Order: sequence, then structure tokens, then C-alpha cells
Amino acid sequence: MIVVTVVALLLGLGVFAAGQVIVGLLLAIVLRGVIPTVAIVAAVFGRGETRAFAIGAVVACIPILTTEIGPLRFSALIAGTISQFVAIGICGGVAVVTCRWIERHADSDG
Repeated sequence: MIVVTVVALLLGLGVFAAGQVIVGLLLAIVLRGVIPTVAIVAAVFGRGETRAFAIGAVVACIPILTTEIGPLRFSALIAGTISQFVAIGICGGVAVVTCRWIERHADSDG
């Protein structure tokens, strides 16, 4: 329920120009600050699949942190944010699958 409420509030703010600025700032804070910080802490202190996923997420966060994009329309900002979340999830998932594969085949090398 909380997530639905937050999404509804953000979409409601997106109608107004000042609201779009606020939503853009919040998305930038989440993408450039919160997610990389959590991923790095999980990569350092996590174990097993959590650590593998976090390392993959950090790899996906590198382009977010190193590139600067100019002003975007609100719809492009939302689409870019969604694509970054998808990239973080895919890279983390690939890292977990790779970690499992390495662990499974490490014993067969003899």
C-alpha cells in the first residue's frame, strides 16, 4: 500500500512543473546516492548470492554515476529511471547466475 501511495503521489506531482523538478530531484538522489550506497555496503558485508547481486548492481551503477545528462522531458526522465532499475536488476541477476555456475563447476575441475 505504501508503494502504491508513493507512486500515486509522484505521478500527481508530475502534473505540475514544480512537481516535476521535485520528482526529478528525488529520482536523482535515489539513483545516484541511495542505490549505489546500499549496493556497495551489501557487496562488502553481504554473503553468497546477496554479495554477487550487489556486485552486479554496482557494475550497473557505474554509468549512472559517471555520466551527466542534460535536461529531459518528464516522460524521458521516468523512462530512463525505469531502464536503470531494469539494468541494475539484470546485472545483479547475471552476477548471481554466474556465481552459481562457478560454484557448481569449480568441483568438476578435479
